[in-house]
Amino acid sequence: MDGKINTFLKKHNVTFVLSIYFFISIVYSEVILNLFTIGGYTEFSSFLFMFLFSCSISVFLGGICAAFKAKTRTVLSFVFAILLYIIYAIQFVYHGFCHSFMRVAQLGMGGDAMEAFGGAIWLEILESIGGLLLLLLPIAALIVLKVFKAIDGDKTSWKVIICEAIIFFLIHFGTVLMLPIGGKALLTPYHVYHYSFKINKSVEHFGALTTLRIEIRNMFFGKEAGFIASGNNGDSEGNAFNINFEELAKEEENADIKSLHEYFATVDATNKNEYTGKFKDYNLVVIAVESFSHHLIDKKLTPTLYKMATEGFVFNNYYNTVSDNTSNGEYALLTGLIPDTTLLGQGWKTFYNYNSFTTSKDNLMPFCLGNQFIKNGGHAFAIHNHTASYYGRNKTHPNLGYEFLAFGQGLERVETYPTSDVSMMEQSIPALLERNENGEITPFHAYFLTFSGHMPYVFNEEHNDMTVKNQKYVENLPYSSRVRAYISCQLELEFALEYMLEEFEKAGILENTLIAITNDHYPYPLDSIHGTGELKYLSELAGKKLDNHWDKYRSGLILWSASMEAPIEVDAPCCSLDVLPTLSNLLGLEYDSRLMAGKDIFSDTEHIAILADFSFVTDKVMFNATNGEITLREGVSSLEDGYIERLQNEIQNRFTMSSKVLYNDYYRVLFK
Repeated sequence: MDGKINTFLKKHNVTFVLSIYFFISIVYSEVILNLFTIGGYTEFSSFLFMFLFSCSISVFLGGICAAFKAKTRTVLSFVFAILLYIIYAIQFVYHGFCHSFMRVAQLGMGGDAMEAFGGAIWLEILESIGGLLLLLLPIAALIVLKVFKAIDGDKTSWKVIICEAIIFFLIHFGTVLMLPIGGKALLTPYHVYHYSFKINKSVEHFGALTTLRIEIRNMFFGKEAGFIASGNNGDSEGNAFNINFEELAKEEENADIKSLHEYFATVDATNKNEYTGKFKDYNLVVIAVESFSHHLIDKKLTPTLYKMATEGFVFNNYYNTVSDNTSNGEYALLTGLIPDTTLLGQGWKTFYNYNSFTTSKDNLMPFCLGNQFIKNGGHAFAIHNHTASYYGRNKTHPNLGYEFLAFGQGLERVETYPTSDVSMMEQSIPALLERNENGEITPFHAYFLTFSGHMPYVFNEEHNDMTVKNQKYVENLPYSSRVRAYISCQLELEFALEYMLEEFEKAGILENTLIAITNDHYPYPLDSIHGTGELKYLSELAGKKLDNHWDKYRSGLILWSASMEAPIEVDAPCCSLDVLPTLSNLLGLEYDSRLMAGKDIFSDTEHIAILADFSFVTDKVMFNATNGEITLREGVSSLEDGYIERLQNEIQNRFTMSSKVLYNDYYRVLFK
């Protein structure tokens, strides 16, 4: 009997060698990636699930390779090893660049990214070289195995292949069945795997390789979650249209649209208030600032920003819903909807509709400010000092009602990197101030997306012309080189705003213009470079130790008009989702407040600052969904029973609503 076992093991040794090789390689690569990005495993269950899923995929890969003859097996083994390296290397570099993991959908814009940010990406690769070299060790190990002929020999029998398949299914589905041991709450391994996929959480729980598999599964077989019953009847008074959602639901056959009708029937409209129409007939300027931080604002260094931040509406509890990329930040700001980062069930469309904005490019978007101004006889411009087609803006922004100006589409290309915000203003403001045959300036809305504040934050004109251009203003500041470089390139925004206000004043429209400024996402290059996730450089800029979670999302919203006589402080928790309904109310525009995920900040509704990871802030509590931590706000001693669960359900419903509105072109269904 022992002889038969020894003969079997010797004959099929290559199967076990390759399976063990892939297992060690994958676990090693996952640990290296985790240590250099997330900072290590904080929960044993996450390491366990990564370990078990790695085991199942290793059996799968080892079995495939062993099923072929020696030459083909060798080629296939190296192909798999190289592919694994590419997967981990891409995630390693991308996380260093964006401090988030890369979604598979973003492969659709890889060429554009290299063309636009190639220099910055190569710089990040150089900064990541240590980790990238460590990730090469599995390939070196495979070379050693080949040299010592450990992966040579006959191909394995079909019986062994069947056994390997059985082992694979047992380990894989056994691990899936084990997921509830971490609980079934939001963002637990079970919930992320089945319902609330978030790429950063998925990599933390399962590893990058399993996350890739989950993403591909979700693209082709994923389905959006249903709504959680709230028990509300809904109130249509206030900012709302006369829509009978109950009747629409009765007549609707499409399940998704029917569920939206039923959901909106339970949502309360926000009431009109003392600020409704306060800036009616004003011009409107909205500026999304690349990587802006409110910690940048300084009375001496940025006097224009300081004036606007302290003499208008002062928002003390403003958060940016999105932390990962510009397009998602724009989408939340301009639509009042939460961007979907899963693209569930979108299949191959994912690679040309690679985010929520590009998915919306043919949807009816009646509440967006560009379309609102056009409907009311005004002009609407969206201006960006970068390539017109990047992130598909040449299609998405015109769909919002804007005449889109960018390089190759109305703006002359400026041969610097990043490009100048001052140049953007100088080229575009004459179009805003153009007078008609009566010598009057047509009321306008201008949306600016800046670019001067883009990484990398180094004093090197090969990588960042803006830092070098404004270096003289920051040379003596008591900060590290990285922070001084960040301030230097953001000073271009200060100078652009100064120019804009001067031009508006010359044209006689400054008193009749409302200006809103916020960011697209936090400046993630001001994290630590690799490893801990601490807001190292952002803390340095702020002059105090910042919280790794809350201060990543905490941001500034500037809302100012020269016509304001005194600053107005606003303590209500709010976020970038709330900007659109708030501006709509201030301008006296017609909109239905029930149909957005954000709410008017000045309304008497319950205010919730919603963050992309399901965390939230209210006047009573700060709830960190990533670890379940509850922090009571100052002056709050206790919470009513079910308070956290009620708000979690409300926020999940808003995520679900945003996704279903997007994928079903719901506004077109309502307004045809």
